Amino acid sequence: MQSLRILRQNRSYILLAAALFMIGWVLGAVFQEALMELVATSLQHLQDIVEKTQAKNSPLYTSGVIFLNNLMASFAMMLYGIPFAFLTVFALFLNGLTVGVVFQMAGEHGSLWEMVLYGLLPHGIFELPAIFIAAAFGIKLGLIWFRPLPEMTRMQSFKHVFREVFSISWVIVLLLVVAGLVEGLVTPVLLETFVLK
Repeated sequence: MQSLRILRQNRSYILLAAALFMIGWVLGAVFQEALMELVATSLQHLQDIVEKTQAKNSPLYTSGVIFLNNLMASFAMMLYGIPFAFLTVFALFLNGLTVGVVFQMAGEHGSLWEMVLYGLLPHGIFELPAIFIAAAFGIKLGLIWFRPLPEMTRMQSFKHVFREVFSISWVIVLLLVVAGLVEGLVTPVLLETFVLK
């Protein structure tokens, strides 16, 4: 399948995106207090989503809101990369910082490992790969202006990578649909049962 072949060919970009996110996560967890001001806007955005979904008290509505939020974030991350990849790298790193800060804060009120196991892992195994794939192609779209693909001009390289983006977009959407459903329907039950008991 063409999409899976493209993903395999770009695994170094995907691993780079994952590494940037994880570095942000670790730094966010270690330097939580010092980074609060930097991630304040992201934390407020998360709080707004929580309040919006709690007001409706509908797991399916929650899933839809989460899916749309993640979809917009993922495709924005790809487009951010077009001007030299910097914005994609920054957005990915900031997301990692925010997750690190949030989980460190949550860990102060309970077991950090339980929060990761029940609050992140069930939907994260779908959501994080989608974000890493989107960011990977954002980074690639930016880097080709500095280093075009072999035997291609910068514009030919850009068009080639953009075609790759279209070919793998369905993978990102599918992963985010599943992630949204799990986060809206399953994660709250797991948290209620094992963490907030």
